[in-house]
Amino acid sequence: MNDKRLHPESLMMSYGYNPEWSEGAVKCPIFQTSTFVFKTAEEGKALFEIAYGKREQLPSEHLGLIYSRINNPDLEILENRLTLWDGAEECAVFESGMSAISTALLEFLQPGDLLLYSLPLYGGTEHFIEHVLTKFGIHVVRFTAGQSHDELRKIIANTGYSHKLAMIYIETPANPTNDLIDIACCKSLAKEFSTKDHEVLVAVDNTYFGPLWQHPLKLGADLVLYSATKYIGGHSDVIAGACLGSKQLMKRIKTLRTFLGNMAGPWTGWLLLRSLETLKPRMELQARNARGVAEFLSEHSKIEKVYYLGFLDESNPTQYNIFKKQCLSGGAMVSFDIKGGEKEAFAFLNHLKLIKLAVSLGSTESLAEHPATMTHCDVPDEEKVKLNISEKLIRLSVGVENHEDIIWDIGQALESIKILNEEPALEHLEEHHV
Repeated sequence: MNDKRLHPESLMMSYGYNPEWSEGAVKCPIFQTSTFVFKTAEEGKALFEIAYGKREQLPSEHLGLIYSRINNPDLEILENRLTLWDGAEECAVFESGMSAISTALLEFLQPGDLLLYSLPLYGGTEHFIEHVLTKFGIHVVRFTAGQSHDELRKIIANTGYSHKLAMIYIETPANPTNDLIDIACCKSLAKEFSTKDHEVLVAVDNTYFGPLWQHPLKLGADLVLYSATKYIGGHSDVIAGACLGSKQLMKRIKTLRTFLGNMAGPWTGWLLLRSLETLKPRMELQARNARGVAEFLSEHSKIEKVYYLGFLDESNPTQYNIFKKQCLSGGAMVSFDIKGGEKEAFAFLNHLKLIKLAVSLGSTESLAEHPATMTHCDVPDEEKVKLNISEKLIRLSVGVENHEDIIWDIGQALESIKILNEEPALEHLEEHHV
């Protein structure tokens, strides 16, 4: 057993926790406490010196507990387990995905720096970049999926701040279109603009694929970010975020987190520990269900186009090559264009019975929403057109329900559009007859 290297899904049950620490409890208890008792004044002094960066931790020292704003057993065990999926050295967990994202951006960007980011992007992230970071004198410029390395280089050069490029921030797969961004290409670009004294970082929002279907750090990224509310939490009952990377980078992230005070609390940590135990079987079932849903939609007469990564092939070589290189599954996010526009899209959504009309994604229940008027309503209209976020686009997060039931619900909701479209014609015939 000592020679066997266990898989992450096995380690999710016990890694980082010893039942002897908590009266033999097989599961880590909730440490609902704000502060922790020091054994001696000397220990307290040493812990604060390390926590506040006044000196490095000695090899012989054990980093003990001080205060739940700095560390807490539930949080530490959770962070240790999360590193296993992505092969990260360190992890920091936050009270929301946006707090993880904003902390990472604030820590590694300063006035005068340039940030290059991909489109489409989660609406909250784009708003923070465009309306908050710019207040601090940070320059921002965007690019879209499919643009080549040379095109990205020109975009950076045309800003006039190429020497100040500090970070490339990408979301892949993109929300809500499933567009893929080449992580290795972005890392190559970052190296090109890095100097001996200044390293350009690559940060990847991996929320759409969760920790299972893509591992950005192994593909060259420096930071990987999650809305842990989604697949990691997976039950629509907790809000959380996570950031992972090297010890060096995460030390900076955790230091800023301490002073911003946006770390996750013990209840959040405990809930996520519970959810990690079923992460793999949940995500595997969701991915299987999503393929069945996508196949059904692709053959339906009322569907114009399906955006599902499992359908990529040589007909779209750029996206297909990225998919083969960095993706391990088609995932469980399916978007599709319904024939018509907002009226037809709303009719479909209003007639769903099993699938819930709600934002968010990655949870056990299937969820559907209308990106153009909901999650991405803040995106300028002309930008929506370029990104294919139209009035006819519907985003579907496929859950763990029986796949036949999910497909039935989609089918009956699509049939309701036919009935609605026929009603004006019937009224017209009745008026004509009278």
